Amino acid sequence: MNTQTQVKPGEGCSIALEALTSVHELVDTLQTYLLDSGSIELEAKHDSVISALTERIKSECESAHEVVSLADAN
Repeated sequence: MNTQTQVKPGEGCSIALEALTSVHELVDTLQTYLLDSGSIELEAKHDSVISALTERIKSECESAHEVVSLADAN
């Protein structure tokens, strides 16, 4: 059974941009829940690791978003 879906050239970039935006929003939500809400108390070392990881994920999403946008423009 073939489960692949045919995607038009312009649609691939659009799908990728939506996925990256969703990941970025998810990380924002997790960061707010874990770090900013105060409902969970973390040790300083865990707080800094989670903060660094969430910032890295958001940065990678933004970089990938730029690459996909450039590819979509061409």
